[in-house]
Amino acid sequence: MSVDPLLETIRRLPAGEKIRLVQQLWDEIAEEAASLPLTQAQRQLLDARIDDHEANSDDVEAWTKVRDDILREL
Repeated sequence: MSVDPLLETIRRLPAGEKIRLVQQLWDEIAEEAASLPLTQAQRQLLDARIDDHEANSDDVEAWTKVRDDILREL
């Protein structure tokens, strides 16, 4: 199916229906993405972060402190 006719149909929907459509599409995309294998670059980045954490395991902050810091900034 061509995208252009589909977009024209979507453009005629009321805003609420467009929002619902986008939410449903996003949920489906997220579900599909969760089953995709990691790329080599993603795997390397995760491995580097794990190595860094293991080498500096005391260099962390409690979630409650991080959360409170973020909330103070809002």
